[in-house]
Amino acid sequence: MQVFDDPATGVYFQSPNGTVPERDRKGELAFRPVSFTPWPVEAGTPGERLRIDVGPASSTSPRTFVFDRSLGASSDIVKVSLPRPMGLVFEEDKARGQVVVADFVQGSQAEKLSKVAKLNQSSRTAPQIGDVLRGCTCTNLVYPTKSLLGVQAPVRTIVMYGADNQRWPKVIAALKAGARSDGDVTLVLERQKT
Repeated sequence: MQVFDDPATGVYFQSPNGTVPERDRKGELAFRPVSFTPWPVEAGTPGERLRIDVGPASSTSPRTFVFDRSLGASSDIVKVSLPRPMGLVFEEDKARGQVVVADFVQGSQAEKLSKVAKLNQSSRTAPQIGDVLRGCTCTNLVYPTKSLLGVQAPVRTIVMYGADNQRWPKVIAALKAGARSDGDVTLVLERQKT
């Protein structure tokens, strides 16, 4: 086994010998979000690369996250940012084990963006009914070692939550985790190409 670290997060990872983790242009690890955990991906892993702001709420920075296509090669993976409250109604699709956008709250920013996108035929920056939720940013309290000893307070941290194969209550809890002061929520959505 080999051990490598991510200096930006201070996390150490183990991987089989010979495995090369993917790094972006800045030399930082690329991740696949699995629930609240960012898992490094092997170099050359297929999927869409998205830069998403994560880190301490007061000073986020873009990191690379990798999302494969779960709906097939004819789908698009899009990144949408919305203010809190988002104005989206999510629904569990039990047959496929996914969470989908079911509706918009009337008058919400999400609804307005969707209507404008339909008029302009540029739907890559707006949610659409039927989109599959692949991930979202949310706020967690991160406890550095010093905070466990009472020396330092926990840090409000924006993390990327991976919604794939997660139970409905956990996904909804992640969507609710955060305050307006934490900034916009970034959603990663997948949709069939039209």
